[in-house]
Amino acid sequence: MSYSAKRTRLSGAEYQKKRIARELEISKQKDRILNFFQPVPTSNSQNKNNNISSDNTEIESDNTGVCDNVQALVEKETHVSESNLENDGNLTLKAKTSPEDYCESIECHEDLLIEGNEANNITLSIVKDETLHNNSNCEMVEQNDQDFSLVEDTPADSFDLELLKDPKMWPVICDKIRMFLVQKGPYQTHSKSYPKDDTGRRFTINHFFRKLSNGMEVKRSWLVYSGTGDSVFCYCCKLFNETKSSLGKEGYHDWKNIAETLKQHERSPHHETSFLKWKELEIRINNSKTIGNINEKIIKTEIQHWRQVIERIISLIRVLGNQNLALRGTHDKLNLENNGNFLKFIEFLGKFDPVMKEHIRRITSDEIHTHYLGKEIQNEIINLLAKKIRLHILNCLKKAKYYSIVLDCTPDISNKEQMTMIFRFVTISEDTGEVTINEHFVDFIQLYDTSGFNMTKVLLDKLREFEVKLEDMRGQGYDNGANMRGKHSGVQARILELNSRAFYVPCNAHTLNLVLNDSANCCLEAVSFFSLIQAIYNFFSSSTHRWDILIKYLPGLTVKPLSATRWESRVDAVKAIRFQLNEICDALSDIVEDNTLTNASGVKSRSEAQGILKKISDFKFVMCLVIWYDILYEINISSKLLQSPSLDLSEATNQLNITKKFLEDYRSEEGFKKTLKTAKEVAKKVGIDDKFDSLQRSRRKAILFNYESQDNPINDPEIHFKVNFFYQVLDTGIQSIIERFDKLSEHNSLFSFLYNISIIEDENELLKHCKDLQLSLTSNDGLNTDISAVELHQEIIAFKRCSRTEKSDPRKVLEYICKRKMVELFPNLVTALKILLTLPITAASAERSFSKLKIIKNYLRSQICQMRLVGLAVLSIEKDVSNKLDMEEIIEEFATLKARKIKFI
Repeated sequence: MSYSAKRTRLSGAEYQKKRIARELEISKQKDRILNFFQPVPTSNSQNKNNNISSDNTEIESDNTGVCDNVQALVEKETHVSESNLENDGNLTLKAKTSPEDYCESIECHEDLLIEGNEANNITLSIVKDETLHNNSNCEMVEQNDQDFSLVEDTPADSFDLELLKDPKMWPVICDKIRMFLVQKGPYQTHSKSYPKDDTGRRFTINHFFRKLSNGMEVKRSWLVYSGTGDSVFCYCCKLFNETKSSLGKEGYHDWKNIAETLKQHERSPHHETSFLKWKELEIRINNSKTIGNINEKIIKTEIQHWRQVIERIISLIRVLGNQNLALRGTHDKLNLENNGNFLKFIEFLGKFDPVMKEHIRRITSDEIHTHYLGKEIQNEIINLLAKKIRLHILNCLKKAKYYSIVLDCTPDISNKEQMTMIFRFVTISEDTGEVTINEHFVDFIQLYDTSGFNMTKVLLDKLREFEVKLEDMRGQGYDNGANMRGKHSGVQARILELNSRAFYVPCNAHTLNLVLNDSANCCLEAVSFFSLIQAIYNFFSSSTHRWDILIKYLPGLTVKPLSATRWESRVDAVKAIRFQLNEICDALSDIVEDNTLTNASGVKSRSEAQGILKKISDFKFVMCLVIWYDILYEINISSKLLQSPSLDLSEATNQLNITKKFLEDYRSEEGFKKTLKTAKEVAKKVGIDDKFDSLQRSRRKAILFNYESQDNPINDPEIHFKVNFFYQVLDTGIQSIIERFDKLSEHNSLFSFLYNISIIEDENELLKHCKDLQLSLTSNDGLNTDISAVELHQEIIAFKRCSRTEKSDPRKVLEYICKRKMVELFPNLVTALKILLTLPITAASAERSFSKLKIIKNYLRSQICQMRLVGLAVLSIEKDVSNKLDMEEIIEEFATLKARKIKFI
């Protein structure tokens, strides 16, 4: 290596001279650049802590990584990570005195902030007595008395254009200011009379034009006049600093030699270079082809690509959730077998959709490692969608004010107790006035203790979590479990202690099923009948060979099993035999007469078939079949209606009264004769004797005391059947309806006057009902009440006068008032009707949620976590709300939920 080369590094003295010269130059231009800054208002000029504000949130600069990172950028020229910057809002940056490049610092900050978020209001604050240093084109700027802010990416009218017109007042030129000035173009001051100098000479408007040899004139667009300095500047040389001439520096004002100087300058290579740079930059700005614009387009294109990718991912997860399909498989990578429905659909979309095709290409070529296809992102999106759905439901609930809660419990596939939570409330359309009764699922809650105390605690915790007021609860709907309906320690009793206006309404569908259970177990004949029905199903279903024989004779409706909990199981099981008894007898006879069944199992099958055939060929069985089908068919109609979410208390009461009246009418001599006639027709079709078998003679009991009367048993088999089966089954059902629907009777007596207010004639009776209702709708402390009895009484009378309807149920009355915008005229009546319609009728919605639970958490997905289970359940059950969600809002929230490696906004 040779050491003969001359020293290129300057001495310390030379560096000191250059530094002093730069500081001197900056001190001259200090006042000029301050004119381009806007002061930042501060409450205390001596406050040592400047704040970084984002989204109206102030963060102390001493305690945040933002200021530290930005200051390190200014002092050490280090890179600041985008994650240390807030996305939106006004950002104020502090920088201490340092020998750094002022304009480079501004550009670094601008690039940094634009990369984090292309905000419109980005403010750089230069603190008192603190300076930044320019190492290349710009010089160090010192500020003494005020904080000033450079407003980035603001409209042109926010700058002082008068100062920009005067090149003498231009600040130190950096790239952003240069681009702005080029975009605005030079401003040539045309005046008839310019000021004279000491020699009496002055600048004239003729100097703005160059005179060619052929006499033509060419405008000098680059020449600008400064009124403050009475001098002229070369616009492009001043901008690009390509000349040492005074035209590109401090300005030229030698009017004696101005013409010759302009000719020499416009022919100089420095001027030509500056002019070409000016025009080139002007063309690029007009065509949006500057480096910033190009980078901005690239960033926007990439953001748009990722928004399209995440939109497809979110939409796919929503569809899979709505359809109860599992997302994951045994692998979590693309292009592998058994990698789940989610990734398989992603691969499928990649074959037809260019966006997903490009996304998959980047993943498989290792261009990106952030793909948003993993299980954690799936959970995050599922929870985000469920949160948005739940938020929509809760907003509607809070708007409706009054609500009812419906709870029910069931064990899942992994033997964990799950409690479903349903909200019921009434919504009124502001546009049409249409009244809708809504029941919405919001959560599955895993219970570790099913006592009434713990369930009440869990319920209250959830209400607080959802920010739903307990005092607005007007109804409780549970099944007939002791921990729910217990009078002293059940959930309903504990809630009533806290809120006496939360009326408890047992699930009427459950209660109706219990009525059937009571009737089915009231006597020996009834129990034997249903045991035989189940035996028929068991016999055929336990063998594929016997089932094939049954299907040969029953091409349509097959036999069904019984279930103690499924409400329609009895009517389905009885119906299949009631209308196909002849075909079932033929199938049993075929098995009995099959001589090929000679082994042990075959002989046993023939014996069982013979026994069943003998039992169902009895006329008593046919009578039981006809009676039970008539009863079950009528009760099933009521059960179906009671399961409707939109059913109200008046409709439920009316339907139960219809069922009760049917049983009472059916329990009569006429009803028995009609049943006997139908049974004989069925027996004749099957080939069964249409008479009851003779009764076995009962043993006469010994008389031990003289006062005992002689026991005269019923010897007629028909009368015996009517008394001991027909009447007993119906009496048990009628009595069970009266006893089990006692709560409904209480609520019915309280709200019945609202069922049809047009028929009320006695005003005193009406006032009594109104006072009773006000008392029931008064809080525990007696301070608050939902209605005023006197005002409600007056409103009902007034409504009867203005209403033309002769008969109206509560919902029609409420719609009548809302559609005609008369709510303010009948506020108490509207409130009473809304509470009536809010009361729950059944827990059928809770039972339906359990059906979804069994589909989602099946034996293949028994280890699914609780949060994912709840999210998928919300997507599946509330699919109507899910499909109405705004995808743009979901993407925005997903992007801002936490710091992302990819930009979506």
